[in-house]
Amino acid sequence: MENKKKVFIVDDDEVALESLKQLLVVSGFDVELTQDAREVLEKAKRGKPDIILLDLRMPHVGGFEICEMLNQDAQTKDIPIIITSALADFADIKKAYLNGVISYFTKPYDFKKLLQEINKIIAAKERTL
Repeated sequence: MENKKKVFIVDDDEVALESLKQLLVVSGFDVELTQDAREVLEKAKRGKPDIILLDLRMPHVGGFEICEMLNQDAQTKDIPIIITSALADFADIKKAYLNGVISYFTKPYDFKKLLQEINKIIAAKERTL
């Protein structure tokens, strides 16, 4: 049996979180969720996801700070991050890429394109292992 790839979704919008989860589960992924940005680092260390989908606008800890925390930790620095955010300003997008983000999707996004990107990034990561 093939190992399911694990996607960790971080978003404070419960509706967005659940709908994206359902679409990814149907597409064959194992999905973990959190609405609390303060849990991201520990959950990523424990769950070892293949990729993280991260909203930038989060209560308590912002998405850019989460990127920094993940990239500075030896256990999580190699986990690819895709931003899924309503922030469409060029400065925000540039800052995300400067913080190590692999890809950026502005909400509302095309799920098929997001799914293609997730698959492409995971496949590229597997080729480098």
